Amino acid sequence: MSQAITKPRGQRSGNRERIIEAAIELINLHGANIGTAQIAEHTGISPGNIYYYFNNFSEIALEIVNQLRSELLDILALPAFGPVMPAQAVNYYCNGGAILWRYRFVISAGHELAHRSPELENSFRELTNEGIEAIRRLLDNLFEHNPGPVRVDRESCDYLAESMWVLWSAWPRHAEIRSSPDQTSPQEIARGLQKGAFMLAPYIDESFYRQVDEGLAKYISNLDGPSP
Repeated sequence: MSQAITKPRGQRSGNRERIIEAAIELINLHGANIGTAQIAEHTGISPGNIYYYFNNFSEIALEIVNQLRSELLDILALPAFGPVMPAQAVNYYCNGGAILWRYRFVISAGHELAHRSPELENSFRELTNEGIEAIRRLLDNLFEHNPGPVRVDRESCDYLAESMWVLWSAWPRHAEIRSSPDQTSPQEIARGLQKGAFMLAPYIDESFYRQVDEGLAKYISNLDGPSP
């Protein structure tokens, strides 16, 4: 079963990209309570050079959130036509896990970051709305082509999509509380997504769900240990 994990768009060499990557790393380590001074110390880029690209930390955070939105919507895009197959469903979850790991505390610190500026608040709101809608479209496809014993109407599909978004976005903080920040790992993130898939078990074909669950279990077992 192919599991083509989307590679992050980061890790580029220019100073602008280094600033963004450092901000993501620092937020993952310390939450929302960072600023340009910490980024300057972390990267060795002078504050003046940072301000050449961004007027303040809020602009850096806005760039990160918009980048996250673009990457997430890319990986949640449905095939041009036809049903989502089990291998494709596994890839949706695995790639969603890769995105969630990369931006884990950017997402869970969203409430604090959103208060930095009206633009950030709006971007986080759009991320939430677009994410829920993308999940709902995926669920519509699954329920249409691979229905399970429990039928799902439109309202129930909306409830499931929003619940899965909440689980996805809140899982990093939950995993951190259950263990500790330095023990939170890609495996823990992926296990959260496996629990999200379990929510769908009554609503999709048993064979389809079993193939997805087996694919996710294989993916989790192949993940490396904690990343920096």
